[in-house]
Amino acid sequence: MKNTYDVVVIGSGFGGAITACRLAQAGRSVCVLERGKRWDKQHFPRTLGQMAHAFWNDRDHGLLDYRVFPNIDVIQAAGVGGGSLVYFNVHKRAKPEIFEQPRWPRNIKRSALDPFYDRAKEILEAQPLTPPAGLPLPARTQALLDAARAAGREPDLLDICVYTGPDRLNPYSGVPQQACVYCGNCMLGCHVHAKNTLDLNYLALAEKNGSEIYPLHEAVSIEPLPDKDYKVRFKDYQGAPGALEIAAVIGRRVVVAAGSLGSTELLLRCRDITRTLTNLSSRLGQGFSGNGDALIPTTRNLPREIDAASGPSITAGVDCSTGSNQIYLQDLGIPDPFFWYLQAGVPVPAKLHSLWLVMKEYVLRILGRGGQHPLRVEFERLFEGDVIRALPYLGMGTDDADGKMRLVDGAIDIVWDRHSSRAMFTEMESALKELSQALNGQYKASPLSDWPLSKLLTAHPLGGCAMSDRQEDGVVNEFGEVWNYPGLYVSDGSIIPTALAINPSATISALAERNAHHMIQRHTKGFNLFGV
Repeated sequence: MKNTYDVVVIGSGFGGAITACRLAQAGRSVCVLERGKRWDKQHFPRTLGQMAHAFWNDRDHGLLDYRVFPNIDVIQAAGVGGGSLVYFNVHKRAKPEIFEQPRWPRNIKRSALDPFYDRAKEILEAQPLTPPAGLPLPARTQALLDAARAAGREPDLLDICVYTGPDRLNPYSGVPQQACVYCGNCMLGCHVHAKNTLDLNYLALAEKNGSEIYPLHEAVSIEPLPDKDYKVRFKDYQGAPGALEIAAVIGRRVVVAAGSLGSTELLLRCRDITRTLTNLSSRLGQGFSGNGDALIPTTRNLPREIDAASGPSITAGVDCSTGSNQIYLQDLGIPDPFFWYLQAGVPVPAKLHSLWLVMKEYVLRILGRGGQHPLRVEFERLFEGDVIRALPYLGMGTDDADGKMRLVDGAIDIVWDRHSSRAMFTEMESALKELSQALNGQYKASPLSDWPLSKLLTAHPLGGCAMSDRQEDGVVNEFGEVWNYPGLYVSDGSIIPTALAINPSATISALAERNAHHMIQRHTKGFNLFGV
């Protein structure tokens, strides 16, 4: 690692990867600090033992980072490629109405973002699912399409960043890619590289153009220097266990892209603990949104088998918006290890009943009283009902984005209550019940949201460093530059000031493309962005 770079990027998810790529292509020297590991496809967690170490901590440096707060839990990723390693591949644009809300800067409209959405879609190769050779449309996909149509709604096959063609070399990285094999492990990393994760495209292009990526480097503070550069201190986890090194690098410009929780926590620490950025906005940490996420509500006891783990994790969706709220529902597949957990969670009376039927049949057949085929036992009875005949969903909607992130004992905490968004969640639940009825199944709320926990789980945390037209209303301007700190930028989901009511990766990508474009254009028009 050199002492100084034109740009230091903190984080390698959608915001960080796109920024690093575009600025490197423009000839800038770029250093990317990423707290997680670089994951090879053969090292993604699969076995029970590997799953035990699959979650992030200072020892295991796992792929998944699960955070627990009083009223909401957050699941995110750690690794080179950020959330793209574990997200559910959906690349869908937010509706134009979202950007008409007054919290958005006046120049951020859907029409203004469309060219940047286009750029990201091209590189990520997002398109509706075309089944790989020899495979049908997943049963889960068909069930969602059938439910929506039976309920009088028009569903979509979603643009997803999943490759389903013949074996090839990825056009951006040259990495061998196979077609999707329907393993359903999108959330645990793709072992055939069918998933167009950022390490296969944007980050590969960044490195081809000279960017340097440093895994297991976690930024802990940012300090402005007298010459208008910034010093970024970081933890280096690459040494021996317990031998943590604190080092620093200087960036003429710094782009914070550590995700909504990570970026907000870092800047709060710089304002309130290390006091290196004391002029950060009082709005820092405000406007947290869970994107209206409802994870794993389910239609169960369906008259057909779904096997929801099979196929890309999300493939289809249906707009269930009302006059008051934007609401979007999608089919949801999660990896088999999590379905085994859900199977274990089936109520004991139901499991005992299934076990009794199988054991009764088994004993009768031993005694020769089991019908015409004494060696055949209906073991599938053990899996009836809640798992193989269930359709899980991901719901997203326009929550009020009124949560607050703060530091408690130096760590991020979220103060959030669903009360002000209760009407939206009620409308979402009504739509889910409508789909369940259309499929002749039974609606079951998400395990976390049910009593006694009454919590939500989000995979799409937004806000904390919201963009704004006026300094008193947000943390960054419309191009992600931090108010009062020229040359310090934020480029990730934390700058989004409202819920999107759709998977946010496409919008984060479009905003990152726009911000990077502005930085480059500003330089070429004589503003001397990089001070050289």
